[in-house]
Amino acid sequence: MALFGTLAIAVFFGFKIYPDLEYTGGTGGHSCTGQCYVAYVEQFGTPAEIEQRKQALAAGDEFSSIRSLWAGCAACHGQDGGGGIGPMLAGQSSNDIINKLTIYKNNGQIGAQSALMWGQAAMLSEKDIETIGNFIQAGLPGE
Repeated sequence: MALFGTLAIAVFFGFKIYPDLEYTGGTGGHSCTGQCYVAYVEQFGTPAEIEQRKQALAAGDEFSSIRSLWAGCAACHGQDGGGGIGPMLAGQSSNDIINKLTIYKNNGQIGAQSALMWGQAAMLSEKDIETIGNFIQAGLPGE
């Protein structure tokens, strides 16, 4: 029965769908050269200039090193730190956060979801832990 169903689908595809397929080209994998590149550079600058602007923005943000890490935290603790699956972090002091993350990093038990936090904290450096603590104490400032 399964073989018959597979054969029916193959025949339908072969006679009904395949003849009308049309390759329309892809949008990815092409390069911008000539006038396209000139227009791009006028609008956005050279790739080096774009990278320099990104670095300047990051240098002015003391929390730039952990912003990508916060996305993982926010999945359980909420984007605003108000809690969710995990407890609320907003309003806690940096010392509380640093102590808890350090305990988790050393596979210590704090609450019911400690095992989940062990893996999260294991990848953090001491500097990351300190920066996350300061970020939460500062009220999770935007970029």
